[in-house]
Amino acid sequence: MKKIGALKKEIQKYQYFEDTSIIDLTLASLIATRLNLGDPIWLVIIGASSGGKSQILRPMALTDPEYIHRVDDLTENTFLSAKQGDEKNSLLKRIGKRGIIAISDLTVLFSKNSESRNAILSQFRMIYDGEMTKMSGNSSVANTWKGKLGVISGGTPSIYEKFEEVADMGERFIYYRMKEYDPEKATKIALNRTMLGKDLDDELASLYGDYMKEVHQHCVEEEFELSKAVKDRIIEVAMLAERIRTVAKKDWKGEVITKIPVPAMPMRIALQMSNIAKGLMCISFFETGKKDLNADHLHILDWCAFSLANEEKRSCLSVIAKHDFGLTVRTSTVADVVGLDTEVVRNVLQNLSAVGILTRDGDGSNGLIWSITKESDWKVLRRIADITESVNLKDRELTVEEKPEEDSDDDF
Repeated sequence: MKKIGALKKEIQKYQYFEDTSIIDLTLASLIATRLNLGDPIWLVIIGASSGGKSQILRPMALTDPEYIHRVDDLTENTFLSAKQGDEKNSLLKRIGKRGIIAISDLTVLFSKNSESRNAILSQFRMIYDGEMTKMSGNSSVANTWKGKLGVISGGTPSIYEKFEEVADMGERFIYYRMKEYDPEKATKIALNRTMLGKDLDDELASLYGDYMKEVHQHCVEEEFELSKAVKDRIIEVAMLAERIRTVAKKDWKGEVITKIPVPAMPMRIALQMSNIAKGLMCISFFETGKKDLNADHLHILDWCAFSLANEEKRSCLSVIAKHDFGLTVRTSTVADVVGLDTEVVRNVLQNLSAVGILTRDGDGSNGLIWSITKESDWKVLRRIADITESVNLKDRELTVEEKPEEDSDDDF
């Protein structure tokens, strides 16, 4: 029986990781879906271009071709043909009642025209809910699929902006933002590899596949129930995640927030995270014989929640969370730390204030100041960002250019 630590060492001969929890998460998602432990998991692995996403997804898609189906492109007719009985041209009919699709780059969906993109996203929503129907113009009988479909996919950070454009359509995906790592070490491993291309994919697929098969066989007859403490933690981070993901509507210039944003309810996120937690429990049970979650597993759940915020929101929140609860931070100070224009940072902070994460204050003459509204949110953010000590960043004086416009109270 191969332990996950040994599996990771084998994988790291071919691919550099500093945060190997992405392996735990991906395996847990596939195992939980295969064992049908809960709601469908729709996971997007987000990382920089050439950052290793495809080297995870491609081998995973090869582990069980009968159950995991790789998709490189999507059209309005990919999932289901309008013609009843047309199984050959309908992906859902070929998959059947249960399966997983692996999409190497989800951003390909957003390269399509808006009509096609919105039609496909509408189909995704129906599939997530377990049923999709299409009608043909020359037939009175609808073609229908019913079942449960998991999704594992990749995307660059630009996927945040793409999903924000269609936020009103309802989000079904949960994200994991790959953490930064040493590019020099990663490049050295890549250059020293003797196995490349399909041979490398096949080797990694064999490693992943053997491990998942053993875990599946070990857990297939078992039941997995989350403890109250884990459920409470998932509820806590899901409520925070849904708010930080929420996009505020702005004017046509994209400068001023014009409507109070209404966050979606956190149940969908919580249910997916619960199923991921059960997948991690399967791994724990296989490894230790105990159906519990360790600190690393809990951090994976936290990071999935935090990953729903885009790069800018995560960076700004991390800066403010470094201060003691109740202390305020000026917009210009946050901008200096994250390295963005003060006006850009102000818009990000306004968005977070509009959903109740931050409290805005200040008289306008010296700039707006910000603090985290709820101590419970402050504690969760510090836990996720692994902040153990507080800082008191010195606010710089505002420039003349910043004082008149940067922090006017007329933004709402």
